[in-house]
Amino acid sequence: MGPAVPAVFRELLRRELEERYRGSVLGVAWLVLLPLLQLAVLAWVFGHLLPARANAGTLPYAAFLALGLWPWNLFANAANRGVTALTDNAALIGKVAVPHRLYPDVRVTASVVIDLVGFALVLVALRLIGVELHVAGLPAALAALAVIGMFALAAARLLAVLQVFLRDIATLVGQLLVLGFFLTPVLYERSLLPAAAAHWLVFNPLVVPVESVRHALEGAPVDWPALALCAVLAGVLLVLATALFRAARSHLEDFL
Repeated sequence: MGPAVPAVFRELLRRELEERYRGSVLGVAWLVLLPLLQLAVLAWVFGHLLPARANAGTLPYAAFLALGLWPWNLFANAANRGVTALTDNAALIGKVAVPHRLYPDVRVTASVVIDLVGFALVLVALRLIGVELHVAGLPAALAALAVIGMFALAAARLLAVLQVFLRDIATLVGQLLVLGFFLTPVLYERSLLPAAAAHWLVFNPLVVPVESVRHALEGAPVDWPALALCAVLAGVLLVLATALFRAARSHLEDFL
């Protein structure tokens, strides 16, 4: 069974990526067009129609928004896709003898790949329109994105198990992600918040990684101790989520 796991993972990943764009007229071209379209719409709405009170420093608001939005999307899209990974593959789980965590892992991997490609395209587009991004901050930005990816994987594994036993989890997660979006400094700078609100916002584990991506690419200092603490927390959550998978393994098929 061991050697077959990577092959099954690759096949599930290929199927997941194909199904995302199957039946659409433009197909994988959406991988290029959607991030740029999303950035243009949000930048226009929050930069002109409903001007956001954001201290973007030397960055245009569109760049400020992009450097926060795509790191958040990396987490939110992966967690949202992963929550139904087991229930959507109920027919396969009883037939293919692979670790159950493979299914949310595939969903997370496919989602992260798509969002990273989108983020790279957005960064190129920003550079082409003259936005100064600090290439030297790229390693720090990648480190912060890796922390966000760990949080996404831990959340997907945990939520996928809970969804098997409580089918309301997927609906609840969708609403919590909306709340999480506004509790993460994507549209605004944390320094603009009242002191009390800014203090409580640090309990959102995605605040530091998202801000670290933005700070790294705009040339601002990165809070490395805080980012390291978030990495440790993400690792602990991932271990706990994996332990839950193992504990629930013998009961999953009964509820699927």
